[in-house]
Amino acid sequence: MIMVAHPIPICGSAQYPHIDLRICDYPQMAIAQIISGNLIRLMASYPGRDTLGKVAKAAGVGFGTVQRARNADGNLTVQNLDLIAKAFRRSAKDLLVDPDEAYGPAAPVTVLAVHEPPLDERELLQGYRDASQEVREILLDLARKESRKKDFGPRSERND
Repeated sequence: MIMVAHPIPICGSAQYPHIDLRICDYPQMAIAQIISGNLIRLMASYPGRDTLGKVAKAAGVGFGTVQRARNADGNLTVQNLDLIAKAFRRSAKDLLVDPDEAYGPAAPVTVLAVHEPPLDERELLQGYRDASQEVREILLDLARKESRKKDFGPRSERND
């Protein structure tokens, strides 16, 4: 029996399926830069965490891990990212958020005025707080009876 060798292309579409290469932004690099920038800002603003060694010790991670995070080199694990953030009393998401996008436009400020209740209402409330359980029940019963006298319309004890 004679075997016939059929040539198999080594490089070409017959052996390897067509691969479509696309050039796009590499989001991981942007995330590494954001983490780095946030870490640098936290180190500059947080007393006692101004060096890589201090951050590594407080976070319980290796010096090289913090150094790579600050230099935007390599990948951090989620666990290490969380430990570094906790060293600054922050959460991991605080290191992941771009500071330019962290806060939206400021909402208009609404000033709310707080008014002190009248003296007789304050005395009534303090008396209720200081009263025995029996006196509290009497006060509540009187208040409920008085509120029923007013015409508030139909009431329902159920949440319909």
